[in-house]
Amino acid sequence: MRDVPGRTPKYLVIRDDLIRRIRNGEFAPGDALPGQRHLSDEYGVSLMTLRQALDELCDQGVVEQLPGRGTYVRALPVPYSMGNLRSLADDLRAHGIEVRTRVLSREIVPAPADLTRRFRIPLDGPVLKLERIRVVRGTPLIHQLSYLPQPFADSLGDVDFERQELYAVLAERAGAVAAQAEETIAPVLMPEEIGGLLGLPAGQPAMRSERITRDADGRTLVVDFAVLAGNSVVIMNTREASGHQLSYAMGDDPLSA
Repeated sequence: MRDVPGRTPKYLVIRDDLIRRIRNGEFAPGDALPGQRHLSDEYGVSLMTLRQALDELCDQGVVEQLPGRGTYVRALPVPYSMGNLRSLADDLRAHGIEVRTRVLSREIVPAPADLTRRFRIPLDGPVLKLERIRVVRGTPLIHQLSYLPQPFADSLGDVDFERQELYAVLAERAGAVAAQAEETIAPVLMPEEIGGLLGLPAGQPAMRSERITRDADGRTLVVDFAVLAGNSVVIMNTREASGHQLSYAMGDDPLSA
């Protein structure tokens, strides 16, 4: 394998191919990759080039190199895209990632006063409270708590949310199509109760997402709260010259970018 001017360097080609093989299940999390000499012979490159590829994989958190033991596959981080209005599960599936939903509870409850106060949205009457766990590649990674106001709360009482996605059901049954979402993501420490549900220790790094989804008329469709295992998720965003705005905040001082 030779570098050709203007083409992707060999070590990056090897890096991408190893990622492909890991995603396809040839090497599972916890597996050791073949030895460096074996891989360099397989790809027809020098050990130096092969090590460059492995260093790239280490930097991206795909593998870890243990002195005297070899190179081991880590769980690939889940890409969490902020540039679309798909459901979380649909977004993961779009990246070829297996995801299942486990419903923990669903009930009609009075609208929590703090939702109206914090998000400045009118929540008249009872709301549907839906608590779910997202199981990604067989591992519970995301705890999601959703609130649906009227008139949607009563009409979705018989939906099997382990098989059907929330936004698709809203569109099919109520003609309510998501047109806009505001989302805030912040680093937190894993709460003890949620950590217990995910099988993760309390206090480890996590991310908390708060998202309000509205239709084209500005009606609130869903208020979502999600806690994601911090070492398993990568946040992705595509910037364009127009039509999208990403804001950063340090303390109480937001900076638009």
